[in-house]
Amino acid sequence: MSLIKQLWLAILLVLLLATGGSFVLSTLSSKNYLAQQLQIKNSDNATSIAVSMSQMPKDPTTIDLLLSAEFDSGHYRYIGLRDPNGKVISERVNANSQTKAPMWFVKLIPIKVQPGIADIQDGWKQYGSIKLESDANFVIDKLWHATLLIAIWALAIGVVSCYLSGQILKRILKPLKEVVQQAKAIGESRFITIKEPKTKEFRAVVVAMNSLSNRIKKTVNEEAIRLDALQFQTNFDQISGLMNHDYFAKNINGSIGRTEYFNEGNLIISRLINLAEIDQKLGFVETNVLIKRIGNILEQLCKNNTSFICGRLGGLDFAVFCKKPMDAYAFGNQIKSELEKINRMEHTLLTAQFLHVCSKVKKEDNAALLFDLIHQAFDTSTNNNENSLHVINQNLMADYQNNDRTKWLRLLTSALDYKRIRLEQYPVISQTGALLHYESPVRLQLMPDGKWFTAGEFISWATQLKLMNRLDELVLETAVNMLESGSQPIGLNISASAICNPHFLETTTNIIKNNQYLAHRLYFEVPEQGVFDHLVEFRNFCSQLKALGCKVGVEHVGFRIGRLGELHDMGLDYLKIDVSVIRDIDSNQANQALLRGLCMIAHSIGVMAIAEGVQTADELEVLKQIGVDGMTGAGVRM
Repeated sequence: MSLIKQLWLAILLVLLLATGGSFVLSTLSSKNYLAQQLQIKNSDNATSIAVSMSQMPKDPTTIDLLLSAEFDSGHYRYIGLRDPNGKVISERVNANSQTKAPMWFVKLIPIKVQPGIADIQDGWKQYGSIKLESDANFVIDKLWHATLLIAIWALAIGVVSCYLSGQILKRILKPLKEVVQQAKAIGESRFITIKEPKTKEFRAVVVAMNSLSNRIKKTVNEEAIRLDALQFQTNFDQISGLMNHDYFAKNINGSIGRTEYFNEGNLIISRLINLAEIDQKLGFVETNVLIKRIGNILEQLCKNNTSFICGRLGGLDFAVFCKKPMDAYAFGNQIKSELEKINRMEHTLLTAQFLHVCSKVKKEDNAALLFDLIHQAFDTSTNNNENSLHVINQNLMADYQNNDRTKWLRLLTSALDYKRIRLEQYPVISQTGALLHYESPVRLQLMPDGKWFTAGEFISWATQLKLMNRLDELVLETAVNMLESGSQPIGLNISASAICNPHFLETTTNIIKNNQYLAHRLYFEVPEQGVFDHLVEFRNFCSQLKALGCKVGVEHVGFRIGRLGELHDMGLDYLKIDVSVIRDIDSNQANQALLRGLCMIAHSIGVMAIAEGVQTADELEVLKQIGVDGMTGAGVRM
């Protein structure tokens, strides 16, 4: 039984004892008082009649008239006149007296009164005795009426007392509700803190749980900051702050390797061709300041364009990779114009001279091949003019030309209208090989009986044509239908724009509420960048779907490690570590240390750590030793 119920029972018991005791005592007191008054009436009236008869003639007619008059006016049950030998001279009996009170009340509280008796004198001798009994039903009616009034007042007082007690109890127990919610949240690995209540006992509990939450948060934040520093030391250029060669290459390969989401991109390398001259004339310190300014410009560019990543490949070369389809010349000129911002440096007429080479990136490419092609272009270029742009490997797909906008709108609308959609299934397994869920990227058949297009081939057009809402809703409907047909748990990729769209969230919650029994088999995962760029919206998205029983996770974790502590109170179910950390983990000691720390953070906040993009058996073995809870990728099989 809950504490609230026990308190209510205690309050009701106290009220019942108080009002019931008052009721019983009042009733018994009234009964005794009325019985006493009735007894006095009997005695006084008997004496009064005896005195009157003693002074009057003793003829039978006069006596009968006196008894009749007294009987009719005095509410008597019985009046009798007897001679000294006990023989009845005259008597009156009220045989029709009835009470308005119920019989159970009469039996429960009987009125027992002794009759009034007095002697009548005739001169110096006794004429007889008068005996009378008042009608007790009249007293019982009065007592019954008084009892009803007392009961009504007791009930009214009880109701008012219950209401006031309820309000007081609600005020007293309000902190308890918050304590219970906090305890449930901590049980769900959401380490929240609440305001300390004024109640001493509750405050002690809240202080302890707040201390636990703060300690977890502090531990996670400290570890996240440490890992962020470790990652910067291991995977980033210390001068420019950009990704180093190896880490940049892994990110390119990881993006290309997501064949369901990647179709075409661009890579540009901008070479600072007069770096040696700058270093000679400005010195080591000023040269590093220039390199840092270049890094800041490219880093800001990537923050403004979520599909861009940037790195420093060596002393001379800075690179930017775009993982979405884009015109190579437009992309190259965008990077070129950004770097022109630092062409004139303070206190010198010396300019930074860049040579830019941009290459189209296709599904079959890899980072090493692209670097070789671009470096060959640098070596064979005949036009090395300052800030010139060369585009190689320019093999644009006709489908991505701007003049095909109408065609894409028609094709995508047709596919969505006729629901030519399917979800692929790639397993995510535990260390023991058990299935956790299926990653389910979407594919569309743009033409009846035609090719099935991966998300990477149409997603940019769906975004431009504002069809993402329809696509997201259709993906969810398809997943629910698959689950109804007996499919294993399904994981859906949710974009940042979707979690920021109130209509999508409302539609999603309605669909899940109508299929509540399937909720525990639905997994929603949002990219790390989208989570931290829209943390408030993600928190709302997470709380609503978790309340329905769905699983929620963050994918591609590895770029904002220092902010992972901000996720400690959301009750997430899993984190998917980005392929850039996982690739070649069996031979990369630094990334192994980084991954151990990420697993520690995940386990500290009660979530699973899942490795993305696993390719080899050696990687699988090392991941198990590190303590990863799950794996997915080309090297993972059921």
